[in-house]
Amino acid sequence: MIMLNTKGITEVLHKQIAKFFEAEPVLLELTQDIHTNQGEQAGQTLHFSNPHYWVKVMDCSFESYVRPVILCEVIYFLKKEFMDAEVEVNVDIDLSADAEERIQISACISFNDQVELERGELNNLIDLALQLKDKEWFEELSNRYNAISA
Repeated sequence: MIMLNTKGITEVLHKQIAKFFEAEPVLLELTQDIHTNQGEQAGQTLHFSNPHYWVKVMDCSFESYVRPVILCEVIYFLKKEFMDAEVEVNVDIDLSADAEERIQISACISFNDQVELERGELNNLIDLALQLKDKEWFEELSNRYNAISA
């Protein structure tokens, strides 16, 4: 599992946007494009994640124009960088008056690296674990063998 903070996400997006638009972004910055009633939500934190794909989270400035970057594009570009990964993006917007950083973005990238093996393949790997005297791997393989044998 890979955890990315705002800086890591911005670096990936900068690289992927340059490839996709065939133009180098001048600036990528987080933006709060949520219009709120100050008295109503003061001190509150808004949270957005993958299902809120329509939320604008960044502005991407090129030489001659600025375009919005919405959450579904962030997810798309992260998936382009980390092929075959599950990407969960979280955006938190702090509405309190004294917030130093109003908006933060993070991503959890996970890979399904659990390989399905058949009994014969597991037997061969168990033999190899025994030859290598790798007790931890032997126990892991044995547990998987017992799980599919039951």
